[in-house]
Amino acid sequence: MENKEQTIEEAALRLFHRHGYTKVTMMDIAEASGMSRPSLYSAFRNKEAIFAALMERHGEKSERDTQEQVARRKNLSDKLECIFDIWIIQPFASVIDSENGADLLANTSTYAPEAAADLYARFERQLVGVLKPEMSRKRGMATQDLAHILMMATKGLKASTATLAELRRMTDGLIAMAVATVGKS
Repeated sequence: MENKEQTIEEAALRLFHRHGYTKVTMMDIAEASGMSRPSLYSAFRNKEAIFAALMERHGEKSERDTQEQVARRKNLSDKLECIFDIWIIQPFASVIDSENGADLLANTSTYAPEAAADLYARFERQLVGVLKPEMSRKRGMATQDLAHILMMATKGLKASTATLAELRRMTDGLIAMAVATVGKS
């Protein structure tokens, strides 16, 4: 059985997709979750906290999926493709067809800045974990720098890409550049 917080998060996510973050009120979320406003406020202090909780849950799931799936990949290109699929492609695909998906993607850092920063830091740590064993000290670029560049590039791609096919093509390009930088496939 779902707990109160999960019920609220799922109701809020449906509303965010349908009406957009800015148009949804705490009253709307209370009604959609089938609870009173005082009950809602006892779980979350505001809409940003709900959005942040959704991002936290997404980050936890992405980390679990990454740990499970990357270990099965044989080469760097496949490992990076797996990470990009989990952290970038799948989340984009899950919202892009909703009426307000583009807004949710483009403004995540506005709606819950600390949660967004944490999510990107988690993504970057996953990249470092895969890149570090492959990086040669002779290449001149630090592993952390390459991971940071890849993470920052995905921010721009998610905010400016209109289709899933275009995002896949662009992330494939990032992977190719990273593999070329490392010098392995």
